[in-house]
Amino acid sequence: MSTNELSKRELAMRIETVVDGYDQMVHRLTATRSAGNFESSVTMAQLKVLMLLGAQPETRMSELAGVQHLSLSTVSGVVDKLVETGLAARRTDDVDRRQVLISLTTQGSTFLDRFQELGKDTLRALLVELTADEVEIVANAMNVLIRAAGRVTEGEIL
Repeated sequence: MSTNELSKRELAMRIETVVDGYDQMVHRLTATRSAGNFESSVTMAQLKVLMLLGAQPETRMSELAGVQHLSLSTVSGVVDKLVETGLAARRTDDVDRRQVLISLTTQGSTFLDRFQELGKDTLRALLVELTADEVEIVANAMNVLIRAAGRVTEGEIL
């Protein structure tokens, strides 16, 4: 049965099944040794800012707040901690001195690279457990998700 043939209710149920499966996979992997290989005092809010900065090298504080749907003061506190730990840098915009620009430092880029590499290593460990046919299915599904991500983010800034 194709997606076009599914009712909206059936499609919503299948989506929830996939999301639940993802949740189960993350839960099982959290208990593995790979989760302990990455020790950090970075909070989830700080990690989100680092990931946004990794996608957009220099970002206005107001854009970070907007994307995260947080107040400027809340994001400012998160950024303060990142600056204190050397993971991010802040500067005043040369053109508009009212604007504060945030960027990753070399240490922040290294941190983000290590974090992302852990995720890739975990994915590789899962994929080697699959048959060649199963890897092909996952590769095709990944391409479908990449195209969907492109549609979702099309036209978005940051």
